[in-house]
Amino acid sequence: MPEFVIQGFELLIQLLEICGAVLLVLGFVVATWTWGRQARRDGRHVALTNYRQALGRSVLVGLEVLVVATIIKTIILAHTYEGLGLLAGMIIIRTVLGWTTTLEIDGKWPWQKPKTNPSK
Repeated sequence: MPEFVIQGFELLIQLLEICGAVLLVLGFVVATWTWGRQARRDGRHVALTNYRQALGRSVLVGLEVLVVATIIKTIILAHTYEGLGLLAGMIIIRTVLGWTTTLEIDGKWPWQKPKTNPSK
């Protein structure tokens, strides 16, 4: 592969890793700011529920971007077992966090059918 293509992918990976980290931090800051405002207005219990959901969403989005960077790095640049292990670990972590966040937000596991309301 030409050197300029490798350098382009390395730059892309670095940008994706920076974006993933920024999304994690920004998600935390925005969720915390919103929690503070909502706690004063609506009460702590409602605010805490929304805060946990917002944090979960921001973690999932940040991890998605980091997984993309790791996939590119593993497949295109670094053909090592260590890279493959890192990728597998990140995908497992992302999957478990996705399931638990879905449970937290929707009150059901991702593979469960939506709850139906018999009164409607």
